[in-house]
Amino acid sequence: MSFQILDIALFGHNRERRVLSLKAGAVNIITGASKTGKSALIHIVDYCFGSRLCEIPEGVIRRSVTWFGLRMQLQSEQIFVARRAPNPGAASTTEVYYSVGSKVEIPEAGQLRQITNVDSLIKLLSNAAGIGPNIHEPPSGQTRKALLADIRHALCFVFQPQDEIIQRQHLFHRQSNYWVAQAIKDTLPYFLGAVDEEHVAKKTELRRLRQQLRDRKLRLASMEGVKGQGPGKAAALLAEAKDLGLVETEKAPTSWDDTVLILQQAAQTPAEIQLEQVEKGVGGDEYERLMTERTKLRDELHLEKDELQAAKALMAEEQGYSHEVEEQAARLKSIGVLPSTNGQPTCPLCATLLEQELPSVEEIETAVNQTSEQLERVTRHSPQLQQIIDELEDRGQTLKRQLSENRESLGAIRTSSDRLATLREEASRRAFVIGRISLYLESLPEIEDSGALRQEIDQLDGQIVQLDEELSDERIQERLEPMLSIIGTKMTQWAQDLDLEHSQHPMCLDLRRLNVVADTDDGPLPMDRMGSGENWVGYHLIAHLALHDWFSRKMRPVPRLLFLDQPSQVYFPAEKDVGGSMAMLPEDDRIAVIRMFKFIVRVVRDLEPAFQVVITEHADISEKWYQDAVIERWRSGKKLVPPEWEKAGEDGT
Repeated sequence: MSFQILDIALFGHNRERRVLSLKAGAVNIITGASKTGKSALIHIVDYCFGSRLCEIPEGVIRRSVTWFGLRMQLQSEQIFVARRAPNPGAASTTEVYYSVGSKVEIPEAGQLRQITNVDSLIKLLSNAAGIGPNIHEPPSGQTRKALLADIRHALCFVFQPQDEIIQRQHLFHRQSNYWVAQAIKDTLPYFLGAVDEEHVAKKTELRRLRQQLRDRKLRLASMEGVKGQGPGKAAALLAEAKDLGLVETEKAPTSWDDTVLILQQAAQTPAEIQLEQVEKGVGGDEYERLMTERTKLRDELHLEKDELQAAKALMAEEQGYSHEVEEQAARLKSIGVLPSTNGQPTCPLCATLLEQELPSVEEIETAVNQTSEQLERVTRHSPQLQQIIDELEDRGQTLKRQLSENRESLGAIRTSSDRLATLREEASRRAFVIGRISLYLESLPEIEDSGALRQEIDQLDGQIVQLDEELSDERIQERLEPMLSIIGTKMTQWAQDLDLEHSQHPMCLDLRRLNVVADTDDGPLPMDRMGSGENWVGYHLIAHLALHDWFSRKMRPVPRLLFLDQPSQVYFPAEKDVGGSMAMLPEDDRIAVIRMFKFIVRVVRDLEPAFQVVITEHADISEKWYQDAVIERWRSGKKLVPPEWEKAGEDGT
């Protein structure tokens, strides 16, 4: 698809427009004097194509312009894009105006506003150029990230500023930057077509197949481990079970099924029974008898303690009652010192007759006798209760002594057997191994036949090998070599047309060096060793025009545009510019300049209308074919920015 430029538009602070219209499918020449803004055109176009930095020179243009715009022609529609000029001191802005349609008019200054941003602009222009899904993944072991080609990478083949077209070491735009140079190497195979549009889909499919293969191989390895092939899990568990005595067989199983059967038998004995067997195995019947006796003694001692506590509580209650009765009897016996009242209510102290009748002495004596009898009965039972308490205490001491003797006997048995600690530890180990065996056996129902899985792995391996071969660097290089050969043939022919040095040798584009190389009898001769500036400019031209010839004929997603800034500078520098006339040039230089421009015009006509060239120049050749290509002539005060804009920019109006 791709596109060419129809108009370059500037919008001033005075809200006026300056439009430089170009012809699609043709050579467009802007000729003029120095300091008229010719070299700024490349930077304006680059800025509107989404450059992160605004490299338009500081000065009149940056002070006078508020927006920079481009109107472009696609196959069946047009795009207008504009970017706001940065404020003084700022490096860039993100404000982007974007419009698309079958035919798009250049808007007025007052209509411009932010519609999108720079990141979105790059994506939109990449799609407009026809750049489809693509990816370059660095070779294994390199740390740089995978690269997606976009419109910014394609512009490396579009721009040739004044200081780059004469470079002897670098062929492409911004190639002096290491990362840009590496990006050119990574993306040029895609732009040439050696990496097709299905490459990304195949890369994605390859990653998916590799992930499936890893999953299937892990699954198969797990199954093989379960089935005990090689140092399998079943065999390892069987060895542990034998070591701990869980398995009595001395014969090694001959198959995985036999191994599983033995493990199932070992797992049938619970861990609690294993521990109990260990305990019983130490000390024999005596150990078991002592353990039974210990339990019985502890129960009897507990019962004796309860009975003793109850007897002592009863004894305490009787003693308290006796003490109380004794006190009451002592108080009542004192009645014997009182005189007889002869039946009259008399005060015992003053013998005065009382109105209320008191208990008689005889009644009190009766109460004393009854209390004495009760005290005598309690005292008579106390020795019997004390005897019970004494007997219980003796029985408790006996039980404690028997428990102590029992403990000593058990301790002696444990101490005398060094096997006990080891066997108890082994019991714990046995319980752990039995648990692992049980877990392993539970997983066995999930095992399936590995035949189908092996077949699937073989199929995945075959698909991956095929895709690896299709996507390999070797296969890409195989497709790339004939393309470069065709481009090299074109370059060789054109080098002879321009009468460049070493043009008698085959020319080629060296992607490793990113340079033009002549294949001489003495070996490769790179451009930086080919001599004068005339050759360097000439080799830049034939390389870029040969690439665009390929891009255009093969409909590759690169803008159908080559922007050249002062290609005649080695013959016609600014100091020799007198109204653009080349009358002051030596005849050889004048012939070389004319030959160069005729060559450019011929290449564009051969590709018409698929390719456009924009040239900014001092030279103003008087021949008709050149004059037909001149779009504007910037002399006698005419320049890119109208002079009246400068004052408006300075005033901020």
